[in-house]
Amino acid sequence: QGRKEVPEQQLFLVELLAAEIGAAIDRANLVALLDTQSRSDPLTGAANRRSWDQEIDRELARAPRTGSPLTGAIPDMDHFKAYNDTFGHLAGDLLLKDLVTAIRAELRTGDLIARWGGEEFALALPDCDLAEAQTIAARILNVLPSGQTASIGLTQSRAQDTPRALIERADLALYAAKKGGRKQVKTSYAPPVLGLVRGDGSA
Repeated sequence: QGRKEVPEQQLFLVELLAAEIGAAIDRANLVALLDTQSRSDPLTGAANRRSWDQEIDRELARAPRTGSPLTGAIPDMDHFKAYNDTFGHLAGDLLLKDLVTAIRAELRTGDLIARWGGEEFALALPDCDLAEAQTIAARILNVLPSGQTASIGLTQSRAQDTPRALIERADLALYAAKKGGRKQVKTSYAPPVLGLVRGDGSA
């Protein structure tokens, strides 16, 4: 006995439904892509400042509530301007992309890396005290691409911290690492010195 043919009208409705489902999937994929792009640095794929602001607010609120430590870190490439001048900006862009890839490989699930500006990045390390953060930072220094070096500033959050206070202390530690000879990790325990002007322009 032969198969019954699907009436033309029903076939049309099935095709129409399939097209609508396909269009809905395409729209969902586009929305997801746009959301990712709105939260990511277009060059490196790290989180952008907008995404960082949202995540660090959430983590700073969670840490005192749960009693879990939160460490902030600022890794900054050493002599990046000289690298750009020597090899060109395209090579510098590739170095930053490779840097983010290398750092991500050393981070844990739930850690966040964001592009802070130029060759400077910010890390949020939830459920991570300074001792563990120093271990992670030391691993990062050992996997930098193209034989380059970096300096890293670390600080652990306090109950009263704002995002700015956390970053300023990490930046203070980064400044100490730069002044101490670069290619090292420094930790800041004290409140930041207001009005501090960091760096000698050579990074």
